[in-house]
Amino acid sequence: MNVRSDGVSDRAGIAVEAGYFPDDSLAAFAQNGLQLFFIQAPTDLETRACAVLCLTPKLLAGEATRAQWQDAAPDAAMVVDESVAQAGEVRISKLWPAAAVMSTLSLAAAMARQRRHVHQLTQVGVALSSRRSHQALLELILTQARRLGGCDAASIYLMEKHRDGTVELVVRLAQNESVEFSFAEERLAFDLTSLAGYVTVTGSEINVTDVYAPPAEVPWRFNSSFDRRFGYRTASIYATPLRIPQGEIIGGIEFINRKRDPAARLTGPDATLAETLPFSADIVPLLRALASQAAVAIENNRLLLEIEDMFEGFVVASVTAIEQRDPVTSGHSFRVARLTTALADALPRSGLARFHNTHFSEPQLRELRYAALLHDFGKIGVREHVLVKAHKLTREHYLAIRERINVETERLKRRALAQQLVMLRSGMGSHEELLTIEQELEGKLAALETYWAAIQEANEPDILQGKPDKALKTAKNYSLSEEGTPLLTDEEHRVLSIPRGSLTTEERREIESHVVHTYNFLRRIPWPADLAAIPEIAGAHHEKLDGSGYPHGRTQADIPFPSRLMTVADIYDALTAADRPYKKSLPSERAFAVLGDEAKRGKLDADLVKIFIEAQIFSLAGDPAAAADQHPR
Repeated sequence: MNVRSDGVSDRAGIAVEAGYFPDDSLAAFAQNGLQLFFIQAPTDLETRACAVLCLTPKLLAGEATRAQWQDAAPDAAMVVDESVAQAGEVRISKLWPAAAVMSTLSLAAAMARQRRHVHQLTQVGVALSSRRSHQALLELILTQARRLGGCDAASIYLMEKHRDGTVELVVRLAQNESVEFSFAEERLAFDLTSLAGYVTVTGSEINVTDVYAPPAEVPWRFNSSFDRRFGYRTASIYATPLRIPQGEIIGGIEFINRKRDPAARLTGPDATLAETLPFSADIVPLLRALASQAAVAIENNRLLLEIEDMFEGFVVASVTAIEQRDPVTSGHSFRVARLTTALADALPRSGLARFHNTHFSEPQLRELRYAALLHDFGKIGVREHVLVKAHKLTREHYLAIRERINVETERLKRRALAQQLVMLRSGMGSHEELLTIEQELEGKLAALETYWAAIQEANEPDILQGKPDKALKTAKNYSLSEEGTPLLTDEEHRVLSIPRGSLTTEERREIESHVVHTYNFLRRIPWPADLAAIPEIAGAHHEKLDGSGYPHGRTQADIPFPSRLMTVADIYDALTAADRPYKKSLPSERAFAVLGDEAKRGKLDADLVKIFIEAQIFSLAGDPAAAADQHPR
């Protein structure tokens, strides 16, 4: 018996008790496209599919119930001898005229076929809706197309519209059960000369038994290059457009060489012609419905990818715009995203038992990447002069102090000169006295220069906490010669005494508030379920395991694990990024020491720091200009 891919022979299989139908009627079954096979128990149906299950008094008198029989052949239509039939069941009798028996069984077989087709299309629809990858979707479409149609081969082509208004057809995928080949996309003219062009231009179907003998009046011609190259023989083809519900044609699909036995391999022209079937009226509606499902799935997938591309572009543009407020940090968010996702991907390969089963799926990596890209978005709410503050003093305060020293310098010189003039005019000043005035002046000017050097040095931010400068303290106590006011105000001295970085306590709070701004901004976005954790992940990237982080002082149990990954990457890049006006970059070894110290003090996850260094994740930071290259699918 030749079995098609839908599990049914070319002749509908009728499962029945041996001897139920008279021997003289058996020939009529074959003539009506029906084929009997005999059963005694439900187990006989385990290896043999049937279109119609005919239950007789003898079969129902055995141990098996109706339900057990039906469970054994769930896709079959059930007919029951009228002597034991129940209400609602399709009846039959061996005593009926042969024509009535054949009619009943043929209708039952048709019902089973339709039910099976609906079930198959439902399964295909569910499968198609689950594919996000465009290529995986096309592969599934062709695989299901060949399975449902019992085809040896199939191909799918899509329209590609260019900005200049021209259109091309691109063969996106082809499959062939009998020939192994390396597929390469092929471009076709959008006209009537090819099967693909004819189908997509006109919206018509093509159904031929032998493509080498097409109707004389058709404008298309079959491209036999594949056949010639691989010694294949294309015979029957059914080609139909891929039409979306709005009526637009987006491409087409070709079903090639429908086979009597789906398991058969078409090894040559003679075998092909003997084995292939035309695409008959019973299978075309099924394939047409599949093409309709495929068109919707492809269009939905295309729209989804366009939305993802648009969102990707929005994120990249937003991050770029934010970083342009502080150009020297350009690329930071992209590098952090790259380092964070690489660290996540390296966890199961680290050899640490703790992470043996820690695998980030593609959606989870995408979520982590977007959270990392957007982790500093809240800096849009930070005043620019605070965001880019390169020194502890503002430029205004810095120039004011410089001016005080300049004025004081001139005053001291003028006072010393006046003293010398008085002595000279009175004739009472000796050379030694004049020299003493000069030396005192030089000492005072040297002190001012020392104070200025101390102020300049103190004005430069330290990455690591620095020690107080005695000269700066002395400068604080220096009183200007005429006003009697201090060289440095209390506020200026407080700012210059900042032990680490360039920010005052108030400014640091403002900078730290960017995390809150980030969270508040991101939580307003209606994220899909697979990206819903982005605000929480991004909003915790400055938290520390010991509760010393900000903005909420969370401890280990409350910090999302993806945020811990990002914290390591963020600190490393901030330490090693190119020199910024407010800090010098550290070499990797010193940055490792900082990370290690933070881990020892219980602020960072020591295992993550270890993997970051040993797996050389840090090396992926690379060229900052090349960091904006991630676009996962």
